[in-house]
Amino acid sequence: MHRRLNVLVGLSAAAFCAIAPLSFAQDQNKPPMHMHKSEMDHRSDQDVATEFKSEANQLREKAASHRKLAEAYRTRTPPKGNAGYANVAKHCDKLAQYYENAAKEADGVATELNK
Repeated sequence: MHRRLNVLVGLSAAAFCAIAPLSFAQDQNKPPMHMHKSEMDHRSDQDVATEFKSEANQLREKAASHRKLAEAYRTRTPPKGNAGYANVAKHCDKLAQYYENAAKEADGVATELNK
């Protein structure tokens, strides 16, 4: 009984020792991680900051678009019955706020990269 247990432990250890170098070799083949949200080739911080500034402008445009939609729904004639467009307007307001917050984050990253 003890002999079978010793054989099992020995085979398990041998299997583990054989597999461990393989997983280590796989980790060495992975490309390094980068902080930038760009392709894997490294660009200058100025280039990435410009990209984030551009993204911030696009996000602000989306925010403005959603604010206009919210206002359009607020002034829209409600359909028959007691339904209205208040919930849709709130939805558009929330999206506008989310886009505005995302734009602020992108501006913050661009500012940090420009230091």
